[in-house]
Amino acid sequence: MPISTEKNFEEKFNLFKEWLTQQDNFTSNDMIITANESSLASGFSNETFIFNIKEKNISKNYVLRLKPSNYQVFPEYNLKLQVDIMRCLHKRGFPAPNVILYESNDDILGSEFYLMDFINGEAPSDNPPYHMDPEGMVGKASKDERRKIWTEWLNYLSQIHIINIDEINLNILDDKYRNNDPIDIDITYYQNFLDWGMDGEDNPLCNDVIKWLRENKPKKNNPLSLCWGDSRPGNILYQDFKATALLDWEMATYGDPISDIAWGLAVDDASSIGLTIDRLEGSMEYDEALDIWSKNTGFSIDNYDYYRIFSLLKFSVIMIRVAKKLVFNNIMPLESDFYKNNYISNFLKSEFETKVNL
Repeated sequence: MPISTEKNFEEKFNLFKEWLTQQDNFTSNDMIITANESSLASGFSNETFIFNIKEKNISKNYVLRLKPSNYQVFPEYNLKLQVDIMRCLHKRGFPAPNVILYESNDDILGSEFYLMDFINGEAPSDNPPYHMDPEGMVGKASKDERRKIWTEWLNYLSQIHIINIDEINLNILDDKYRNNDPIDIDITYYQNFLDWGMDGEDNPLCNDVIKWLRENKPKKNNPLSLCWGDSRPGNILYQDFKATALLDWEMATYGDPISDIAWGLAVDDASSIGLTIDRLEGSMEYDEALDIWSKNTGFSIDNYDYYRIFSLLKFSVIMIRVAKKLVFNNIMPLESDFYKNNYISNFLKSEFETKVNL
């Protein structure tokens, strides 16, 4: 993703250093806190700083992540929920980041934030998509190494899906989804997201898809599970093609876990086939991925096609705000129609027309 122009790095980092030295375990006068050069790059819907603390002969890297304070891609952004999920998974032995501190007071840096341990690893590229990035980690990998990227994703995703949600304390998701229809909740969310993103302009394709999703809701679903939401290899850090960190929980929900598989496979297809690019050799075919996941979890794949269309609808709605943010950041011209005419929406149109004509 492009570098965010929103953050005043030096000012925020100085304020953060002052705050940090007042926290338990960070009060030593011998600490030297310095920003890492990679802090110049930021997630597109987040502000992320990497820094180093040296104390005596010990040097350690940390990550500071802030809630977006200016142009948001998502209409809602629950940072506390993301912290709760990562802490829950870390406690259960998943390679989720260790969140050290969470601060809800947005007067300190202009928005709430959390501090976590830095984890070594590299994620498959989003920009450009890794299928068209010969110099990226996936492009340079062997066929077997690429397959390992996919099997690691499926392994941890399966383990997440079989967590008994009665045994975890994610009250925000409990209150929202328990005793309600998760599909209705999510369809309504993306309808509102669409209306907000389009700012009064009609989007016939997405509205038609949402109408179809409402009229064709599955009658039988898998058990309610923790769903990653933005579940894909691109949100995993790998070291020697072994997963070291499961990242980006801003889209997490409770729902049918087949939605996570559908999202990961649909996004990969949209970012390859949708760009008329062949998927790299070693990439897992979706029939095999579904078979592995179903055997790992014991869950049904019957509703895959429905959730694949839903995934492409979600991606298309998100792209509206991503594209408008490119305009906001002067990366695209004001007159660009990329927000409604892009490879994601075109791929959705193609798949949707095929689906409804079956």
